[in-house]
Amino acid sequence: MTLKNSDFRSPWWMFNGHLQTQLPVLLRRIKLKSRSICIHTQDGDQLSGNLYLASAQPQTRLLIISHGLEGSNQQPYVLGMAQTTLRQGINGEPVDVLTWNLRGCGDPDNPSFRLYFAGSTQDFDDVICWASRQGYTEIYLAAYSLGGNIVLKWLGDQGEAVRLRGIKSVCAASVPVDLAGCVKTLDKWSNLIYRMYFVTSMKWRLKRKALKYPGKIDLSRYMGVNSFYSYDDIFSAPMNGFANARELHAKASAVHVLEKIAIPCLMVSAQNDPFLNDDCIPQKISENHPWIALEVTTTGGHVGFFSHDYEWWLDQRFLEFFTVTK
Repeated sequence: MTLKNSDFRSPWWMFNGHLQTQLPVLLRRIKLKSRSICIHTQDGDQLSGNLYLASAQPQTRLLIISHGLEGSNQQPYVLGMAQTTLRQGINGEPVDVLTWNLRGCGDPDNPSFRLYFAGSTQDFDDVICWASRQGYTEIYLAAYSLGGNIVLKWLGDQGEAVRLRGIKSVCAASVPVDLAGCVKTLDKWSNLIYRMYFVTSMKWRLKRKALKYPGKIDLSRYMGVNSFYSYDDIFSAPMNGFANARELHAKASAVHVLEKIAIPCLMVSAQNDPFLNDDCIPQKISENHPWIALEVTTTGGHVGFFSHDYEWWLDQRFLEFFTVTK
């Protein structure tokens, strides 16, 4: 698909990428009625999620929403997309919505000591299997930030086989498809506040697991974790079968398999995203790719995209893409 440069504009008072990232989270509060679900994984663990029904009638269409780093399926952007989809449907047709929690996120906690990481594609495959067992035959995907890397990596690994599983199209925003470059960007001093917030959260989650499962997680180097790279190198890599952070970043990055994606795919990124490096906006790949459309905005921050006319632009953009590629 052709490369598209968006005409999206942020409000004048959100004058930089940091404000465009942080303020939208504070401006949106949504409550929706749902049914809690449990998804069993192949390794015997459990993932939690919520199913939102478009109507009392059974549906065959489903939107699956994947959240980002250290978030949950209760993030404002997740609930906002769910609400917009339930109200409008896709091409006027009702669509149920499934929001799921990455392993170890949300409530309730997963039973095992395992935690999510940037390449948790098997977990996402288990989510797809659950949806198929419920009778959904037309599946759309919306993914954000780290969840976007997981989904795009899964799509690339699957290739054309995803069509046989009912996957119709995918929209992904602010995706760190180049994990090594993204980690370097987040570990810069200019992103100190983000690094402190996320690394502290990840360490708290890890320590909670270690106390719950003595002997499963070695905390002897716990105090040495003060960056994204050190967290991945000391904990995330060995817990998930990688020698070190470098190997994890190389093998889990979606950028290496984007060319194998075989369904309509919209990627949205802002040039002033404080989290992402230039290689996370894969312009060369998208220019000649038959399925990937890359939309680059000047502003928008990281999963912000609150527009100058006070609309949640990203929700509508995703639904437009789902409609035209249906």
